[in-house]
Amino acid sequence: MRRNSLLPILLASLFFGVYVPAAQAVLTLTTEGINDGFILTTFVSGYNFGGNYGPLAQGIAPNGQVITGSVGDLKIYVFNDVDNQTLASAVSATSYTATTGNPNYAMTTAGGQVYGAQLQGSAFYEQFNSNGTHSAIPGLAATNFLGMWGNPVNGHIIAAANQGLIDIDPVAGTFRVINAGLRPDGVSVSPDGTVAFVENAGTVQSYNIATGTLIHTFNTGHAPDGTGVIIGGLFNGDVIVNNNDGTVGLLDPTKPDGDPKQFVIIANGGTRGDFVSPDTSNGTLFLSQIERVDRLSCGPGCSIGVAPPPTGVPEPATLVLLGSGLAGIYALRRRCKQI
Repeated sequence: MRRNSLLPILLASLFFGVYVPAAQAVLTLTTEGINDGFILTTFVSGYNFGGNYGPLAQGIAPNGQVITGSVGDLKIYVFNDVDNQTLASAVSATSYTATTGNPNYAMTTAGGQVYGAQLQGSAFYEQFNSNGTHSAIPGLAATNFLGMWGNPVNGHIIAAANQGLIDIDPVAGTFRVINAGLRPDGVSVSPDGTVAFVENAGTVQSYNIATGTLIHTFNTGHAPDGTGVIIGGLFNGDVIVNNNDGTVGLLDPTKPDGDPKQFVIIANGGTRGDFVSPDTSNGTLFLSQIERVDRLSCGPGCSIGVAPPPTGVPEPATLVLLGSGLAGIYALRRRCKQI
């Protein structure tokens, strides 16, 4: 259960050895991450509000700008989609009212529209305008619990709600319960729209979205949270995992449990990783930390979390991203990889 203060975590660390992040640490690629071709940059820094949270999630507005929440000053910020910014770089900052015990905003992009909701309470799902203003999705009776992710196939939202893991049609204002007994963290969706990856009880799990059936549980360690699936390239189908212990891992779901190459740390030295969000404009992945948002690219020939941009669309100077559709992890198809 997330909190908006460090006090519970500090107390827990005294008695139970729970990890307490170091302030102002900088997430850095490991040798493995560099050799694998990943690129790590800073999107926005300067969330120096103390506590255990910075901006948890991002959405891409129809105009290409990035919308994200900041619980430290209860504002919704809008940024241009470029790196190395601070809060002062924001295009706009709109105050919002805390309505839950943990008023961090989960956000996602679905069908080209940004949606979000405050965490862990009777927080209704909202739709966001490009300027950061927002209003409840008309007719939708579901209330948010933790994470959410836009299904790239049909524009729905797969979300952890008080009603369970649910499939929201934001246009119709309706939802379907995928699994009523599951209230996970760090929800993401495979690019083919068939599988939800979630954090549950300290593990990464995959669930069939159509049936709600558990596919597999991965015991990665490192306190996993947000996830994003890679499309194309050498690591097609692998899963990026943002961890609460300040590391980022690469999960290969085709490798058997117990294989040391099933989960490899590709970045470390961060503060506290939480949700991740795909940049639907260019195929990079936003990684939340306490005081900053980092951006991860898997390099040429792939993207993370969403299909790559259409052919001919100009891409950011810092990133070159292409790729092909995810074949799926369900047949556990082996790929030729450099080990």
